[in-house]
Amino acid sequence: MKKKVLITDRFAADSLLWLQRQGNLEVVPGDHPAKLPMDQLVSAHALLIRSRTPIDEKLLQKARQLQVIISATSGFDHIDLEACTKWGVTVMHTPGANVESAAQLTWALALNAASRVREARALIESGEWQRDKVIGMELSGRTLGLVGLGRIGSRVAQHAQAFGMKVLAYDPYIEDRRFTELNVQKSPYEDLLRHSDLVSFHVPKTLETEHMLHRGLLERLARGLILINTSRGSVVSEADLVEALEKGWLRSAALDVFEQEPLDPASALLKFPQVLLTPHIGANSEDAFFKASQAAAEKLVNFFLDGSTSDTLPPRVPWYGALPPSFRLP
Repeated sequence: MKKKVLITDRFAADSLLWLQRQGNLEVVPGDHPAKLPMDQLVSAHALLIRSRTPIDEKLLQKARQLQVIISATSGFDHIDLEACTKWGVTVMHTPGANVESAAQLTWALALNAASRVREARALIESGEWQRDKVIGMELSGRTLGLVGLGRIGSRVAQHAQAFGMKVLAYDPYIEDRRFTELNVQKSPYEDLLRHSDLVSFHVPKTLETEHMLHRGLLERLARGLILINTSRGSVVSEADLVEALEKGWLRSAALDVFEQEPLDPASALLKFPQVLLTPHIGANSEDAFFKASQAAAEKLVNFFLDGSTSDTLPPRVPWYGALPPSFRLP
């Protein structure tokens, strides 16, 4: 009997064609979660999703034939992992697919913030040609502080070193040898914040990382710091960040993620000319889209071929803590 695979969101055309050529699969493609066909869901053996498809108890109760869910994303906070475990559904994701794109965006934000590109364009648009209003800073010789030294943080470290920067990193779950391999100095979190010229966050959304940058830390930072967050919006308290910007505790900030998405058009963050904002586009490249689609497709085929899994959720990796405290890994 063929296994029914329901795709709930956009999927790379080449990867979709590759899946459809598998003789043991019946593939039902879709392009938006809002159009999820409930009549197909009840008989689906597998779901291929992205972050716009929330997986909860209600959905799982309807999908009684469901065996596996694969999210073509690195994040997984759109999935109720406790419910999936309860219903015996295997869950996987594709954490390696967006590494290059996310690291590239991080560095683009760093360069734009350091050279004050957004403010310079505003001058041009206003008809001013006063270069002394947008004095930038060279990154060479400065210190980058990385909060999280996983796949993306490690790649950003390499970008920084190519620009002649010293790199500090805080990650309590990475072995010392990895710091040595990357030529990165291990640092306590608060020391990193105090001694860096630019700080970039690369951690998942977990109970442990929620508001790990807050007022108590922001007010003690060295003045002139550039803050970058391309990980998850909940990592930084936006209310406290706004206060820090108003009081001049930061040189600038560059954010790709927010506590509530989409960002409220009335957000106070929009009033600061020194703040760069992008709409969660860290993984939004043609290359990352294809890599995530293909990785998800291959994981699915392997699962039904011999039961093999990779990058399973709940994660058996550091920074774990996204589930309620009552939940325990099996």
